[in-house]
Amino acid sequence: MIKRDFLTAKFTAILAICFFAFFLWVAPETETKAGQGPAYVPGELLVKFAPSVRIAASADYRARLGVFSLKTYDITGAQHVKLPEGMTVEEALEIYRDDPDVEYAEPNYYRYAMATPNDPSFGLLWGLHNTGQNVNGTSGTSDADIDAPEAWDIETGDRTVIVAVLDSGADWDHEDLLLNIWDNDDEAENAADTDGNGKVDDVRGWDFVNDDNDPDDDNSSGGSYHGTHVSGIIGAEGNNGTGVTGVCWLVSIMPLKILDNAGSGSVADEVAAINYAITNGAKIINASFSGSSYSDSEYNAIKSAGDAGILFIAAAGNGGDDNSGPGWDNDATGQAIYPASHDLANVITVAATDQNDLRASFSNYGPTSVDVAAPGVNIYSTKSGDAYQYKNGTSMATPCVAGLAALIWADNGGFSYGQVKDRILNGVDVLSGLTGRVLMAGRINVETCINPPGGSPDAPAGFS
Repeated sequence: MIKRDFLTAKFTAILAICFFAFFLWVAPETETKAGQGPAYVPGELLVKFAPSVRIAASADYRARLGVFSLKTYDITGAQHVKLPEGMTVEEALEIYRDDPDVEYAEPNYYRYAMATPNDPSFGLLWGLHNTGQNVNGTSGTSDADIDAPEAWDIETGDRTVIVAVLDSGADWDHEDLLLNIWDNDDEAENAADTDGNGKVDDVRGWDFVNDDNDPDDDNSSGGSYHGTHVSGIIGAEGNNGTGVTGVCWLVSIMPLKILDNAGSGSVADEVAAINYAITNGAKIINASFSGSSYSDSEYNAIKSAGDAGILFIAAAGNGGDDNSGPGWDNDATGQAIYPASHDLANVITVAATDQNDLRASFSNYGPTSVDVAAPGVNIYSTKSGDAYQYKNGTSMATPCVAGLAALIWADNGGFSYGQVKDRILNGVDVLSGLTGRVLMAGRINVETCINPPGGSPDAPAGFS
């Protein structure tokens, strides 16, 4: 029979400290993060005593401290205990962990359901969550994805983060995009230039091709609707029971049309659109387009965007400026692709991977000029007319990174573009097939970027 001295000076002192602290200040019962749920159940612990003293020790703690054992688990030998009213988890842990007869004592941590959206076509979005499912006739490899659902447990986005999409426009009243289209609060739709920027009724962006206030996507060539597809990858509204979800469930997409209905555009319109994005508060610019000629005007415009704190995400290209494939080395002499190859601190250049975590055959690469990779094959996203379609290309990989940047900024509003870029580049899953092909030798990982090693954000409250 193990004898325990109930009145030792050690425990008397600890109890005195605990109860004195309780009356002066009640310690926080759980560690929480703004807008998120508690980390563990208040007033409870999981405790494991050494097997030889378990019964006597349990009775001792009940007699001295009023701790009740709710249940003992045969498979582990641990007890689920209830603390007396007025004793915090932190105080109890200090007592238990100072007892040599206790093998371990820990909070009764909460676990939360993974935030999988209810969008009916979510299962087709292998780039977000790959279980090896067959998508568009191709089966993939489990976990060859960007781990989006794991990150959505922590952050799903914020409409205060503006992503300017320089493309063929966007079907801004699409059922899966409408609520995530940017709203120019300084402009009224009244046939007047309310905000004084020289553009009448630019309430949702601008069409720089036709110089009007309707940046709708008329890129019908081959059923493409390129800009609408790109916009959906970034921010199709998540968990709305409709269609698909973007990487970022909540975001403000600013459609800036610089490509015509055949998918061609000019540097002049691109520069004008970049200027518009700067003056209207964009944090991210998505550039899913390319050309083979260097432009000082383009370079300086992107640099100005960086000076304004904007991150510029560019496609590495698909086998050159004519998108003919197979992919080539952008670092090789005479093979640079722009704007992807501009050597600027605010640029992230993106290659494409397939459903098996291999570089897509059409994707350009470059161990110096191409930073990371992202899914870009059989990507299912929005199409004009409340429709959806599959598309391939580094154009599809690029908005994955833009959506990730938006998530990071939603979770860390005070970050600079440099901090966001560092998170993205340092959070990749390294892949052997990308070593020597991509600067960071990896494909982006959303979970690692939102919950980096060493951090342990709590799960958000309110999931049903």
